[in-house]
Amino acid sequence: MREKSHFLYIVLFVSFLLFLPQAKAEDEVLSLKASVEKAAKSNPEILSAKRAYEAQAAKIWPAASLNDPVLELEYDKLYADRQLMGDPMKTYAISQEIPFPTKLYLRARIASKLAKAAYQNYKAKEREVISKVKSAYSELFIIYKSTELQKENKQVLEQFSSTATTRYSVGKVTQADALKAQVELAKIDNELIMLEQRRLTQQAQLNVLRNMDPKVEIGMPSPEGAIKFTRSLEEFYDLAKLNNPELRSYRHAIEKGEAAYGLSLNEFMPDFMVKFKQMYRKDGFEEDAWMGMVGVSVPIWFFQKQVFGVKEMKAELEMLEAEFRQKENAVLFDIRDSYARVEANKKLVELYETAFIPQADETVTAALRGYESEKTDFLTLLDSQRMLIEFKLEHYKAILNLRIALADLERSVGIDIEE
Repeated sequence: MREKSHFLYIVLFVSFLLFLPQAKAEDEVLSLKASVEKAAKSNPEILSAKRAYEAQAAKIWPAASLNDPVLELEYDKLYADRQLMGDPMKTYAISQEIPFPTKLYLRARIASKLAKAAYQNYKAKEREVISKVKSAYSELFIIYKSTELQKENKQVLEQFSSTATTRYSVGKVTQADALKAQVELAKIDNELIMLEQRRLTQQAQLNVLRNMDPKVEIGMPSPEGAIKFTRSLEEFYDLAKLNNPELRSYRHAIEKGEAAYGLSLNEFMPDFMVKFKQMYRKDGFEEDAWMGMVGVSVPIWFFQKQVFGVKEMKAELEMLEAEFRQKENAVLFDIRDSYARVEANKKLVELYETAFIPQADETVTAALRGYESEKTDFLTLLDSQRMLIEFKLEHYKAILNLRIALADLERSVGIDIEE
């Protein structure tokens, strides 16, 4: 019997060890770096943009290639001989169209520039999704911190309520004090419900960005590192002009437009065709019965075709140049807006940490001492506690706005900006 008990304990212990890694994995702390990496690898929008680039890149070599040659077989019974007594005459031929040499080069260049523009569109989508991940991650973290704060606030108010109820029972205060504390506790319960709803929504959004089931519980995110932000606005302008994927995509589009304009001018140049024929009779190919041909296209209808093609490509090129200038202005505006939000929220965070919250904390301490010594009323104590919590929540909000502004700035610049 003892041996069976020992065996059962061993089985239970081994089972515990087997399931321990899985439990540990579920309790892993979510990190920003891991979230960004997973989104970059798994997000469907990023993968779609990447496949679009690969599809466009696959068009480069076909654009630089000649059209397929044409093989021909001619069977001539009627004119084999005048008496219609001879064997049928067969002729084999092969022909190849050859565009004017610069046309192939320009077609390949157009395809190459389109592929490069598609690659930059893929990188722009990647920056967009990463920006969303960082914003969602920061908001989820702040929701958890706000929930913790409200729970701590609830414990403090429960102590206040207990004190007020005790003092009311001995006739030192009115029943209104105890009721006010209960009202504040009800407000906190309502706020906790709203925070839980926000947590589920933000968690689902972060899961979707990482191509995961929205219902998956991911736990509290780990704190982000300290913000290091020292570059000037002009430096960000310069970085964006060099690194912003959308601007780089437009530059490639303009280069594609220039190549297309050059190709339209080359349409005035002739194309060529070469052809070789070999006669075949019953006994085999006849050495002296062959024919070679060289043909040249003549663009005589240029006033109806090529001229308008040039006008079209020139107008398209000018359109692309105008769109690039508009996009560059929009990017610089976004940088200016994000930079201003970063600076403003950075100052707010410092103010809350160095002035507002410490002063509100001292006010609560003074109000609590005054209430205990019956020098201040319960409403003053509640107001001071409410102000402290509001300052802490506003502090979290400023941190969140700062993180979102940084994510927006990174997206506009096109690179990670924290040093």
